[in-house]
Amino acid sequence: MKHNIKKFRDGMFLAPSRTMGETFMEPIIRKFRGLNSSPTGENDASNDAGEFSEIKCARVLKRLPKKKTSLAEKVMSVSENNVLTRLIPFSDCYTSKYDANIQNIKRDHFLYLIYAMLFGDCIKIFEMKREDISSITNWCPKHGRMDALGKSGQFNIPKTKIKEHLENNLIATLTWDEAYEISTRL
Repeated sequence: MKHNIKKFRDGMFLAPSRTMGETFMEPIIRKFRGLNSSPTGENDASNDAGEFSEIKCARVLKRLPKKKTSLAEKVMSVSENNVLTRLIPFSDCYTSKYDANIQNIKRDHFLYLIYAMLFGDCIKIFEMKREDISSITNWCPKHGRMDALGKSGQFNIPKTKIKEHLENNLIATLTWDEAYEISTRL
C-alpha cells in the first residue's frame, strides 16, 4: 500500500467514531453512489427521486481478549491493542473474531439503509430497504437504555453472520486507493 494511502486508511481507523462515519465516510459514500446531501437533518443522503438514505459505518477490528487484569495491566495493554494493530483483511472475515456494529439506526427517517464495513484492505458497502431491517439476524430494536423500543436500533455483524450480508445486501467494494481518490475530489 502506498504511503499516502496507508496514512489515509490509518487516519480513518484512528478518527473518533462519529468523525470517521459522518465527516469522512458519508461524503465518500454519497459521491461514490451519486447521492446528494440530505436537505434535512433527519438522514444522511437523498437521491434525485427524493428518496432518503441513512449511512452507517463500522470499523472491523479484531476483538480484544477478555481477561481479568489489574488496572495497571489494562492501562499498559492500550499501547499493545491500539486500533491499528487490530485491523483485519477482508479475507479473514470468516475466521477472525472481530467487532463490527451498525448502530443508532432510526428507521422512521429513511427508505434505504446504506452501511459500510471498513476492513484493513477494503471497504464493503451494503444497502437494504427499511422494511427489511427487522429480518437481519442480530437486529436489536433498541440502541441504548434510554431509547424507546423500536425507535432506534442496531445490529452487529460477526464472522458467523457476515455471509448473510454479503449474499443479500452487498452492493460494492471500494479499495482504499479508490476511497482516497474520491476524497481528493471532495
